[in-house]
Amino acid sequence: MESTLSKYHKYLLVAALILSSIAISIKGSDGEVKLVLNDYPVIITLLITISLFLVAVYFHINKKKISNLSAQIKESNIKGERIDALLSELTERQREVYDLIISGKTNKEIMKELFIEQSTLKTHINQIYGKLNIKSRSELKSKLK
Repeated sequence: MESTLSKYHKYLLVAALILSSIAISIKGSDGEVKLVLNDYPVIITLLITISLFLVAVYFHINKKKISNLSAQIKESNIKGERIDALLSELTERQREVYDLIISGKTNKEIMKELFIEQSTLKTHINQIYGKLNIKSRSELKSKLK
């Protein structure tokens, strides 16, 4: 239920506003202005109470969303710091190879761009994998997410 509320939380304020408007709606006739529900104070109280409840739920959901987002940002920063520390261990040439792998280049494209042989490239790749504690390109790309 909370995920459903979270999905439609923006409508909670709209519903609260509509209910409050109904509760305090006025009509005028013969120079008099009265609440439409003037004869039904229990209904007015109920509508206002429901409106306040919806607003409270809205703020509760927003607080949870902000808390979750904050946790994700902190986790992302920690993960980024760990990756930065590992990447600082790469040599300049390994960093070039790493950047080309991340950009989606194939081994052939990397060999052409850096003017190196396949065996040299594989050596660089294996050293990169060892320093970053990974075993494949897919693991390398997923580590960045």
